[in-house]
Amino acid sequence: MIRSDQMDRRFIEEVMAEPGGEHLLTCWSCGTCAATCLVRRFNPAFNPRLILHKAGLGLREAVLSSAEIWACSACDACYPRCPQGIHISQVMRAIRNVAIRAGYEAPGPIAQVDANRCSGCAVCTRICPYEAIERASQNIDGQERVIARVDRNLCQACGLCVAACPSGAMSLEALNDAELLTRMAAGGWLEHAGFLQGASTTPRLLAFVCQWSVRAEDEWQRIQALNDEHLRVVILPCSGRVEPAHILLALSKGVDGVLVMGCHEGECHYQRGTYLGRGKVALLNEMMAQMGIARERVRFVESSALERRIFEERLALMREAILALRPALEIPAR
Repeated sequence: MIRSDQMDRRFIEEVMAEPGGEHLLTCWSCGTCAATCLVRRFNPAFNPRLILHKAGLGLREAVLSSAEIWACSACDACYPRCPQGIHISQVMRAIRNVAIRAGYEAPGPIAQVDANRCSGCAVCTRICPYEAIERASQNIDGQERVIARVDRNLCQACGLCVAACPSGAMSLEALNDAELLTRMAAGGWLEHAGFLQGASTTPRLLAFVCQWSVRAEDEWQRIQALNDEHLRVVILPCSGRVEPAHILLALSKGVDGVLVMGCHEGECHYQRGTYLGRGKVALLNEMMAQMGIARERVRFVESSALERRIFEERLALMREAILALRPALEIPAR
């Protein structure tokens, strides 16, 4: 039961005074946003309808102390569906701004910077879709240097900065390079030769799958069940997290093909991840062509919530394309 002494009108005014927070009280609490929200599949406790409802009642402590106010990634899937036209991610941003002033911090995980490796090139600041990274002066071993600094209250742990960093200074608490390589190689999977090496009659494929590109739970279960000696599925926070180095490593270890699956352009949960992931694969394809490596061995595909079994279909097409290649080793195995 909500007591009257828990309701703080000043909190409502604070939120509404923030840019984007002015529409707080126009919310009907219909729940359309919660039904649309993609975050809820990974974090069922996150409920934008409930957060806005509590904020509209002035429940300052209940709202600001909740870890869920930091979970919105501003994908804006809910925005066009809201019958009141509320830009919910902006209201959530307004609530977070009030929380920051009150001394609260996002729980993480976030991207991290290795100060000794960062060159201050600012690639990460330009690529971050949330403007969560800035360059700042810091004293390192007695020397004043300008390096990247991550604002934990803005970072959404998409990993785009990690994949883009030319010096390898960025890492992700939830999925650093070591963890990613562990997932790729678990059970000695990378140690087996493939079809193009004449060691198998079935192509061995590695798939990097964006966690947002498949929405239905039964689809995820079906994809996970496909893992076997000929297929390894690695889940990424975003297709933009994939790095060409990971793909080339897999090919050099005997993997016949690498499939990267992300959201459709314009539907990317992290705004520009699909653009970056697809672009990296396209550039890698050009490099592979110059090195005499068949383009068919690395592909980028897009998927949406309305497309069922797209993963299996694209895998089948890729296997057919690789089977059509002459069984000659194109990258020496190590």
